[in-house]
Amino acid sequence: MKGVRFLSFIFPKFCASCGKGDSFSELLGVCKVCTKENYIPQKQNPNTNHVKIPLDRFVFYDQVFYLQKRGNFEKGLFQSLKFENERSLAKFFCLGLKKFSFCFKEDPPDLIALVPSSLKTGPRPYHSSYALLSKAKNIWKIREDTSLRKVSVDKQSSQGYEKRFFHAKKAFEFTKSDRIIQGLHILIVDDIFTTGATVNEIARLYKMAGARKVTCIVLLLSGGD
Repeated sequence: MKGVRFLSFIFPKFCASCGKGDSFSELLGVCKVCTKENYIPQKQNPNTNHVKIPLDRFVFYDQVFYLQKRGNFEKGLFQSLKFENERSLAKFFCLGLKKFSFCFKEDPPDLIALVPSSLKTGPRPYHSSYALLSKAKNIWKIREDTSLRKVSVDKQSSQGYEKRFFHAKKAFEFTKSDRIIQGLHILIVDDIFTTGATVNEIARLYKMAGARKVTCIVLLLSGGD
């Protein structure tokens, strides 16, 4: 702990929003004032923080929960987390995750999987959902399925709305065929939900492999630009 405090003194972590530093910014990447002004726990309700399943297309996921909804404040922090390597901000987006544990009281997940963000050709680069993955594994005491990989070099964010669904169809695959999936409840974690194309395709792969149910939790809900 002394080493951590020393590093914090030498290399303090300032708030990604206002630039001020305190104990909150050291832990969450956001100072106490900005957290109080922008994070409203009462609005983070598992009963309402779920994505409505669209009726105009067939989906394979059973439910998607989001921890926060994108506004100007959240958008700026998320960009810092994902593109500027401000890793402490992941803890800010994970605030309130334990609230969602009761949603799985009757049917807890059996296996958890992280949506891969790049080709798996070597050590995995930092993923903005690693903190979410770690906390979820600890809450539900489940193991991680690491056999899912991305096989497309194209980024989903570079695709238009309709093209995202076609791109997702060829973007992912399993590296192992002998996994025990039959009858399991799979929990998928990702950083952002925009169109749902990625989650839907991964859910389809798990359902085809025998999964009984697929649920997803993401850091941020975005309606797209």
